[in-house]
Amino acid sequence: MKYLKVLYVQVIIGIMAGVLVGFFFPGFASTAQLISETFINMIRMVIAPIIFFTIVSGIAGAGELKKAGRIGGKAILYFEIVTTMALVIGLIVA
Repeated sequence: MKYLKVLYVQVIIGIMAGVLVGFFFPGFASTAQLISETFINMIRMVIAPIIFFTIVSGIAGAGELKKAGRIGGKAILYFEIVTTMALVIGLIVA
C-alpha cells in the first residue's frame, strides 16, 4: 500500500485506467476530450499571473537594485528568462 503513495505509481495506474476505459467504453471519448480541453484551458489561464507574480516577488525580494548593481540586474534577468522558458516547456509538454 505504501507504493500507492508514490507519484510515478499513481501516474502509471492512471495511464492503465485510461487505456482500459478507452478500450471498454469508447463512447466516453467525447466526455474525456471535454475534460482534457477544460484542464488545458485552466492551465493556460493561470500561466500569465504566475509569471507576473514570480517576477514581482523576485524583484521585491532583491531589495534595492542600486546596491546590488550589475549582479542584481543579471540575476533578475536570468530568473525571468529561465522561469519563462520553464513555463513554455511545461505548456508544450502538457
